[in-house]
Amino acid sequence: MSPLRFGPFVLLAVVTVGCQSIPTGPAQNFVAASNSLAQAESDYFDQLQAASDESHVLLAGAIYVQGGPKFSTIAPELTKRDDFSKAKAVRMAVMAQLQNYAQQIAAITAAATGTWIADDAKSVTTNLTALLKDQRAAKVTSQQAGLIQVAVEQLASAIVSSVTARNLQSLAEQARTPISDIATMVTQDNANIESDNFAPGLISDQQTAMIAILNAIYADPRVNSSQRFAAVMAWHGWKPSLVNKGSDISSALANLVTANDALAAGQPFSAGELASQAAAVAEQALATSSGAK
Repeated sequence: MSPLRFGPFVLLAVVTVGCQSIPTGPAQNFVAASNSLAQAESDYFDQLQAASDESHVLLAGAIYVQGGPKFSTIAPELTKRDDFSKAKAVRMAVMAQLQNYAQQIAAITAAATGTWIADDAKSVTTNLTALLKDQRAAKVTSQQAGLIQVAVEQLASAIVSSVTARNLQSLAEQARTPISDIATMVTQDNANIESDNFAPGLISDQQTAMIAILNAIYADPRVNSSQRFAAVMAWHGWKPSLVNKGSDISSALANLVTANDALAAGQPFSAGELASQAAAVAEQALATSSGAK
């Protein structure tokens, strides 16, 4: 996406003339919130991939250390992997559309003209359609795929309409349903990941596998005390990969939904404050560590 660059004198002129009711602060806060949310979502799926990968590696390691009848039965376990790349790509496309929306708010506020944001919004919709064709790889149900597709398309439509309408309140009103639907989808998906024992199960798998490895080493009469000490020191330095940013992401999105509602209601200062809170919570998600003993 092309970055927006507006000089301070242009922004001052826009506010002074009063051709828009929203000051530059709220527009900047929407952009900051959407950017931080996109980065937090990216980090979240990186966490998920890392936890899944480590779970597979340690479980395979436990099987390998304990031995088995044939290596051919162990080898497939060493290469197992769940790929979350397309699932991440779907979520990043959704976040990209939120970023396009925030950029359009900033463009209207600064009286900037052009269609590049609308063009980007259309491209996101096209790319998302392609990603959702393989629902299994994207790890979404048919219902989820439909909700995501419609929300992103509706947001694109609102952005395209605003290119000529140039009305912030109307843009925000059109965006209310799709932004709310996106927030609901992300929150429910994060809850499924973190509350249905999938993410906690990955941590439990890692811990169980590590203990199984230590037990195998301890029980092997060929292993001496120094080798056991080396193994336990390796265990002591190991930290399980966690998946723990979902709650903050959901909270940030809830604030962004409320901020957009305020903008649709003609309350720009409240919208800016709520968007600032959304950005702060998203930054909190970014700062959350993914490793803990």
